[in-house]
Amino acid sequence: MADVKTRADSLRFYLTGAGSDGGSQSDPDASLGGNRSSTRTGGLGFSVSNPISNVTIDFIAGENGEGDGTLDAPTVDTLQWTPPGGSAGAEVTIANGESKVIHGADEKKYIIVSRTSTSDLSGTATLSLSIKKNNVVGLDNVTSTEASNGDKEYRAVAIKNENTDDVDLLKIYLNTLGTQQTSDDGQLGASGSGSISTTGSFSDWPDVGYCRIEDSGGTLREIVYYSSRTATTLTIPSAGRGLLGTTAAAGASDDKIDAIPGMRIGTEDPGSQPSGSIQQVGDEDSAPSGITWNTGIDAAGGIDYGTLAADNWTGLWVEREVPAGAVAQRDLLKDVAMEFDASGA
Repeated sequence: MADVKTRADSLRFYLTGAGSDGGSQSDPDASLGGNRSSTRTGGLGFSVSNPISNVTIDFIAGENGEGDGTLDAPTVDTLQWTPPGGSAGAEVTIANGESKVIHGADEKKYIIVSRTSTSDLSGTATLSLSIKKNNVVGLDNVTSTEASNGDKEYRAVAIKNENTDDVDLLKIYLNTLGTQQTSDDGQLGASGSGSISTTGSFSDWPDVGYCRIEDSGGTLREIVYYSSRTATTLTIPSAGRGLLGTTAAAGASDDKIDAIPGMRIGTEDPGSQPSGSIQQVGDEDSAPSGITWNTGIDAAGGIDYGTLAADNWTGLWVEREVPAGAVAQRDLLKDVAMEFDASGA
């Protein structure tokens, strides 16, 4: 893959809330539906050591993950990308004035670069990648009042097919934030506060966060908030029960439990394509209407959108729920994943 707006770069996220389709709107907190903005969102933050002269970094796909990657110039007209912890992809030829997609051995781990001179390319740049805070999916900081009283907030992003061909088999879901565990005899009751324990380990789970509970057959039982954890036990306050559209329910000793973002998602198509708009809510506390919400954590359980036609877009709504009495936490990751089939070179 080398051409922009093909294959993994076919679908791009944009803010909403612009005055017209593709208009100016760069505030993630004002991304409340309506028209698609020209401001692209998503991707990772980065810093560059030993940059390659006359090459600019335009975008870093989130699938690369955090850490250090390397951009190498094997010849005077080619570039090669090695993502953090991954393997190098194919060399890509790039001419002056061109923008190219350069990926690692895994095509989802890509960057977009531009060349700004005919001067020979040389050297190896190190790109230190990091997760962006308070973007449109991460939302803004939770105030002390919101944490005390509980809070639900909403944002909408536009997912646009920039390819000249349709994108097929589009699925959107939430990424998990730790290793799945199986519960043991320490379980929640039908209501109220309690704890969940495992003979495994929660050591790679967030210190504070959200837990998805499924029965042994994979059916969603409940989503809860835990205010603290040890390596083997989650502590759940009474206000942390039955979140994100679920209802409190007694657990079992063989439940599947996953660390998840404290959010749910749903899609809404604009009234007309390719330049129509979706509904726009008055403020971040106002829920959009008619959304089918989803909390699936894989392609099978997430949103099965299907085909997004060339040049068309869909709105992705995000709801964040904070239970009353939530504990202050510096970082609570929000992570949305996509899978799709797209053509390109």
